[in-house]
Amino acid sequence: MGIYFYIFIFLIGLSAGSFFNVIIFRFNTRKGIVKGRSECLNCGSIIRWFDLIPILSYFILRGRCRECRKKISLLYPVVEISTAITLLLLFLNTPNVSHLTALSAFIILLLILVIFLDVRYFIIPDRILALSAIAAVGLKLLTDATDFSYLLISALGLTSFFAILYIISKGRWIGFGDIKLIFLIGFLLGYPMGYLSIVAAVWIATMFSIALLVTKRATIKTEIPFGAFLSATTIIFIIYDHELQEIAKYFQ
Repeated sequence: MGIYFYIFIFLIGLSAGSFFNVIIFRFNTRKGIVKGRSECLNCGSIIRWFDLIPILSYFILRGRCRECRKKISLLYPVVEISTAITLLLLFLNTPNVSHLTALSAFIILLLILVIFLDVRYFIIPDRILALSAIAAVGLKLLTDATDFSYLLISALGLTSFFAILYIISKGRWIGFGDIKLIFLIGFLLGYPMGYLSIVAAVWIATMFSIALLVTKRATIKTEIPFGAFLSATTIIFIIYDHELQEIAKYFQ
């Protein structure tokens, strides 16, 4: 693939990230996602088209609204650039781009959205999980020699432990949205890749929690967005599938 193709993918990622910002900041509000023009969250002024250019507008405006000069959330450029870089990494690490790559990209984009929604609201919307599940089934249908019974057993096996934790703690230790996400990961990656992805998420989330406790930025009762860690490790396992398969052989 030529440089122009990767530039195009990067721009697609920026555009997707810009759209994700609309979803994130209008989530749980009465504003529609498609209808209605973008406006400043502080003063309510309509944002003009030249102030909506991904990444560039934020830095041109120096992170402030053109009208009221209040600070614009840093989350806007973070979502845009992280989405673009992640999508670019997928295509850079895929020698033979196909319809399967497109489906993987779609799943990754949905997981990125899960990350930021979980970080901001501690919610994993069922609609996003449903879309991810449909895309995952489509991906497996188009993949040669897919054993659906094996994938379902893997998903149920990985989910059962966390489901028990959910029941015992009555939802205090782990959310039901996380349970559904773990089932999706188990089906998408199978065993042992799904197992390794979830274990990695648990370890990273644990180290993150310890860091917050040590720096006194959280307490034992502080909630963390576990779904964001699950989604992040799953994205890594999708992008670097071939490399991580070598590690996974030791668990088979």
